[in-house]
Amino acid sequence: MFKVLITFLFLTGLGFNLNADFSFENGGDIKSIEVKEIPTVSYKAAKEGVKDITLMVFMNAKNDLSNSQLFGLVGKWAVKDLDEMKKVGSTDKVNVVVEIGEKGKGSKRLLVLKKDGFFSSGEKVYSEDKNADMGDYKRVVDFVKWSKTNFPAKKYILVLWNHGLGWIDPNLQSHSAGTGTSKGILFDDDTKNYVRTKQLGEMMKNMGYVDVVVFNACLMQMAEVAYEIKDYTSLIVGSEETMLAYGFEYDKFLSFLNSNVNFSKKQISDFFINWYKEFYKNGVNMGPVSVPLDSIAATLSAIEPSELKNLPQYLNYFASNVMNNKEEEAVKSAIGSVIRFTSIADPAKDKEKKIAPYVDLYDFAKIVYEKSSNPSTKESAKLLMDFIKAKLVVSSVGINKDTTNNYDYSAVGGVAINMTMKIKPVPPQFDSILETKYSELSLSKDSYWDEFVKWTDEVWAK
Repeated sequence: MFKVLITFLFLTGLGFNLNADFSFENGGDIKSIEVKEIPTVSYKAAKEGVKDITLMVFMNAKNDLSNSQLFGLVGKWAVKDLDEMKKVGSTDKVNVVVEIGEKGKGSKRLLVLKKDGFFSSGEKVYSEDKNADMGDYKRVVDFVKWSKTNFPAKKYILVLWNHGLGWIDPNLQSHSAGTGTSKGILFDDDTKNYVRTKQLGEMMKNMGYVDVVVFNACLMQMAEVAYEIKDYTSLIVGSEETMLAYGFEYDKFLSFLNSNVNFSKKQISDFFINWYKEFYKNGVNMGPVSVPLDSIAATLSAIEPSELKNLPQYLNYFASNVMNNKEEEAVKSAIGSVIRFTSIADPAKDKEKKIAPYVDLYDFAKIVYEKSSNPSTKESAKLLMDFIKAKLVVSSVGINKDTTNNYDYSAVGGVAINMTMKIKPVPPQFDSILETKYSELSLSKDSYWDEFVKWTDEVWAK
């Protein structure tokens, strides 16, 4: 038997600075909102001579992902994924461009070719930078603009490849950056820099529209994260949970793209979901043996960014009804039993996920719906659940169970959100580790959810 050794590196705490005084006169009314079928992608006519798709992979392995353990074996995960791309390479339909950074080596920007024979490198290198800061969002902007200029296409797909920690931005004045003690998105251990949640929106705005954004990173499929980038893409693919360092199988992804250059949102979403199901069903092929994955909880989903503009009104209607109707017992039940995603503390020391603030939004609303006593609360919860299932989430899958906490991940809805942690009381020093306060996020400013979390904190503490 192999002992599963997956490198998940987390923060040591979390706190919220939510001191707003908010009251609700009524819950509002969104009964008239209808749930429509999710449309397919609409594209502008392309210029002559451009290819169908340019896949842009910003691969930041300037951390332990350049050389770390999985299932007890050392893996060079960036090299592994790059080698998979070289099995297909760029074609007459699809460009494959990569900026890859490795710890201690800086970065290089290249066009991926099909590796054909012993003397073929499978890459055409355009530039190298020994001092590259892969944690600077402006470098991602430069990479995407360079890719669009040199490899124009009808559709653009951007993969952000690194560790992930959802919306949390660690305060580097209190904690060292890098995967040794903390992580965010696109952490660079050499420069001690990373891309903050608010910077994701600025990054997307400056680089211009891309059709699909894929987070090859843990914990990034959150309402708070997606809301920051909603105006600059047509589809967001990611995981509510942690992801294996193994990453995606890029040769299969490229084969799909070459066979489906006019893919719809549903088609590309289903590709990722079906691949994930098969991957966890078959296990990881590690040489002579296949390592089973039936003990590892996993999720993957694709969400519709254009619907995120409607999310605040559903959250507001739900939150205001819960608070106005004083549904404290329903909320306590939800906080105690909702499906939570990997702890921000050391997971091995927090198996009960007491320090795990990310919950599945659909599951939370479902528990409140089942436990509440007021018809208006039930109605608001049901509307939120229907919105998630029928409009916000294009495709979703939850795999396996967390037997310690009795979580069945097949019940997830596809998008996570911040919620009161199970720990009592929340240590006051948690607030000091945050560079970005929760109330400063765009979703908090556009909805009542941050005030609702403050209310649920108080209810749970009673």
